Amino acid sequence: MSDKKDLWDAFSKIGEAMAAREKELDEAVEYCEYDMKLAVTRWVMKHIVQQASEGGSYRYLIYDRLGFGPDAYAPLCSDGLTISNEFDLNLRENIRNAIIQNDMNKIKEIVGLCDVEGCNRYISSGWPSDEGYRQTCSEHYREAHNES
Repeated sequence: MSDKKDLWDAFSKIGEAMAAREKELDEAVEYCEYDMKLAVTRWVMKHIVQQASEGGSYRYLIYDRLGFGPDAYAPLCSDGLTISNEFDLNLRENIRNAIIQNDMNKIKEIVGLCDVEGCNRYISSGWPSDEGYRQTCSEHYREAHNES
């Protein structure tokens, strides 16, 4: 029981430190001159649009597109993961094409739903299988791997 409490305490401290750092970064922006904020915002938006157009992982976004080092991983994580994982400029067109083709499996893939027929939970796991790469909710992952 003590190990679980120690782990929980450690995670709590990490969360508190991340929140404090995010607050510091938010406050630092207030000290920037208007033209500097405008220039940085334009530059960031350009790279976000590139990410949305071309895709890529969160690490690719912050390290390669934005040029940060590993120290930027945690402070940018909460919003950066959303940008790299959810932002897709082609989403509406891809869904439209799947609807035209009456391809429900493609629609489920596009919006990130479990690949099991009849299940509309969001994907939480992916793994290679004999049938190809599977992406399922946690319930169907456990069933496929005989876990309780």
